[in-house]
Amino acid sequence: MDWPPYLEFSVPITLTAWVVAVAVSLWRSRPRLPEPGPTRTDLPGQEPPAVVSLMVNRWRSDEDAIDSTLLDLAARGFLELRETGDEPAQTTARLRKGDGRSLTPYEQQILDRVHRLSINGETSLTRLAFDSWTEARRWRRTFYRAVVEEARTRGLSRPRLSATTRRALLLGAIVPSLLMFVTWWWVDSELSAKVPDQVTGALIGTGAIYLAQYFLVDFGWADQTTQEGVAATESWLALREHLTTLEGVADLAPADVASWGREMAYASALGVLSADEALVRLTPGARSR
Repeated sequence: MDWPPYLEFSVPITLTAWVVAVAVSLWRSRPRLPEPGPTRTDLPGQEPPAVVSLMVNRWRSDEDAIDSTLLDLAARGFLELRETGDEPAQTTARLRKGDGRSLTPYEQQILDRVHRLSINGETSLTRLAFDSWTEARRWRRTFYRAVVEEARTRGLSRPRLSATTRRALLLGAIVPSLLMFVTWWWVDSELSAKVPDQVTGALIGTGAIYLAQYFLVDFGWADQTTQEGVAATESWLALREHLTTLEGVADLAPADVASWGREMAYASALGVLSADEALVRLTPGARSR
């Protein structure tokens, strides 16, 4: 089969160029973690602990976002955490009225989980774990999306690819897709295929390659930090530097939030609390701990 000189390598060349453009756009917009600012001992901002957790983890979902939110709800009086045994895993959560401030969707999501599994208004933290990975993934996906939306509303983050970049990439994706259509049509013609088969095959090839490109652009990449977010992250990392030097902070038990208040919630968000003392892993495996 004698290929036309302009057609034989047109699809791989244009597709490679497009993939390179996507890779460069993603690399340039990758979330970066700044250096901590001067060490500080006070809470540097009003960002919720869950937002702080994602912020210092470059907008990747992190278990500390869930733990710190539950601790923050306890510090604000929406929950009472009580240790009923020698192990932190034996801590129970009892619903309370709270401090009167409105709740974000993801905070309400945690309270709804506690309420649904409570008996006489109280449940153990380990009981909050899910029975299946499917349910856990759905719950956690909703939670993290709400946290990211909160961060965007506060001007701390924005989508990884700007609207202009996304539009340009999707428009650019049309080129290799159309060349795929022409290539498929030409090959079918050379093979003496019927016209309906030519059209069907060309459309399938075009649709498949464009959908692959579309899903690559809309993969769900982690957000990038805004200038305001960078400044806030520097301050929170500075607080983490201080908290890591305080003796005993890493070994705090969930019920200690009664005396530590919101500072303990932020210690959890910043990853200072020991992983072994994590409040609750909202996954099926948490039930067996």
